[in-house]
Amino acid sequence: MRAGLASIVACVGLLTGCQAGAAPLAPTQAPAVSTPPNAAPPAPAPAPAVLATPVPPITLPPTIVPTPHPTLVPTPTIVPSPTAVPPTATPDPARAAQQHECDIASPPAHLPLPPTAPFVHITRPEVPTQPTPASNGGPRREGADPAPRVTAAHVAVLDEGSGNLLYAQDAFAREAPASITKIVTAIVALERGPDISTVYTTTVSATALAACDGSSIMGLEPDDHVKLETLLYGMMLPSGNDAAEQIAVSLAGSREQYVIWMNEKVAALHLRDTHFVTPSGMDSDEHYSSAYDMALLARYAMQNPEFRRLASTSRFVGDDYYMHNLNPLLASYVGADGVKIGYTEIAGRTIVASATRDGHRVYVSLMGSRNLAADCIALFDWVWKSFIWT
Repeated sequence: MRAGLASIVACVGLLTGCQAGAAPLAPTQAPAVSTPPNAAPPAPAPAPAVLATPVPPITLPPTIVPTPHPTLVPTPTIVPSPTAVPPTATPDPARAAQQHECDIASPPAHLPLPPTAPFVHITRPEVPTQPTPASNGGPRREGADPAPRVTAAHVAVLDEGSGNLLYAQDAFAREAPASITKIVTAIVALERGPDISTVYTTTVSATALAACDGSSIMGLEPDDHVKLETLLYGMMLPSGNDAAEQIAVSLAGSREQYVIWMNEKVAALHLRDTHFVTPSGMDSDEHYSSAYDMALLARYAMQNPEFRRLASTSRFVGDDYYMHNLNPLLASYVGADGVKIGYTEIAGRTIVASATRDGHRVYVSLMGSRNLAADCIALFDWVWKSFIWT
């Protein structure tokens, strides 16, 4: 009985130890004790204390609740309307000084400043221009060689006798003509002006004109006395814009009226792709012509003996002005006898050249050339080789 209780106590101790998580301890064997009969059983020995191994507390990091920040709504940038505050123009002293030179260059006119951008506005035709139908009696092509390749973008080769277009390369495009405009300025002066020996008092300043727009000049200054003949040579040979302006003011009273005369001549010749704004050929909106029209204008002007003399003269001295012709063909190509060259940044290099062989005159009109002399010579040589006049 006692042995049974001891076993139960031992088992309870073992169970207690297991539940606490410690290793079970072996029960201690008590010595045998003699117990009188019918005596109460001794109290069971207390079970040894089982100490639980302390488990260190688990420290959890504190939960950090983010502090809410207010939502920032960006303030929209308000761009002022272009019309709300008018821009303040910064004056350009150089441009203002240039305008002053334009104002005094050719009184009473106030010449416009040249374009700041390398282009001008030109109204294109609604219907492309077609050449005048060929007439009978013109040259007949015999050679099979194609026309030479040239640097010019726009080419017209014209027979004088028949007016036939012998060769064309984009010949009807409206382009800035530069100083070949002076072909018309000169023929209008010869047809509308008095005797070329008439003397005029000058009002144009070449130095102011050159400062205004970079013009080529013959060298006029106010209060000089110059014959119309000298002005015509000064315009045709060194391509003096001062001479063109002076002719316009002296003959018509204003450059505007003179330009009207020029455009009336264009209309009389039924040319569709030419319109003039200046007598000199300086670039301007709506100042244009075509290679084909300029060839026709040169053909018309060369019927005038005085114009032919102007166009073919290499050097001239008059009224103490010394000048030479800028046409490179006159001194380098056999048979060359005119007509006029030109150049501006927008137009590039332009020319209407004429040459005569065996009594037949041909015109080569070029716009946008990079080598006037080489282009003209190649085309003239091709014409003489490829065409026969009967």
